Amino acid sequence: MTSAGDLRHRIGFYRRPVVSDGHGNVEGAFPPDPEFSCSADVKVRFGGETVLAARLQGQQTATITVRRSAATLAVTTDWRIQDERDGTIWNIRSGPVDPDDGRLWLEFLCQSGVAT
Repeated sequence: MTSAGDLRHRIGFYRRPVVSDGHGNVEGAFPPDPEFSCSADVKVRFGGETVLAARLQGQQTATITVRRSAATLAVTTDWRIQDERDGTIWNIRSGPVDPDDGRLWLEFLCQSGVAT
């Protein structure tokens, strides 16, 4: 079970703005500053490599655990997470999920090294 001592990473949550370019596209680039930051526990799972277009692609999967709040409950798979210490960018694949129905923690399944 997660405890406050496990929250050793500082992460930022980034939301992509919805901006029309006049040609039917409605997504802009991620902003340089996060919507909010918080402490987190990042548990990296075994890395994987896939071959895409005859090139080896490295990717990592992680479970990122944060404290439950109104801000973290609003996060969807359209957002991304960036570790503020080492700069790793994590794409959110699923979440937020309450792992034990205790209403204290939320988990996000994330991947790095893959397309947004």
